[in-house]
Amino acid sequence: MNHIELKFSANLKNESFARVAVSSFASELDPTIDELIEIKTIISEGITNCIIHGYANKEDGIICIEMR
Repeated sequence: MNHIELKFSANLKNESFARVAVSSFASELDPTIDELIEIKTIISEGITNCIIHGYANKEDGIICIEMR
């Protein structure tokens, strides 16, 4: 089983990077275009919520995504 941990600063600029990284990892499963769009949306919303609500827009936090 493939496994990746992605850690980055809680900065809104990193949201697009995370979205692309997760969708690239998921592409190994041969998802449809609609599924990839949905994955990108879920990651985008999750990261934005972490930054805004979890870290109150402070950039000293770290966000970790683990993929298997």
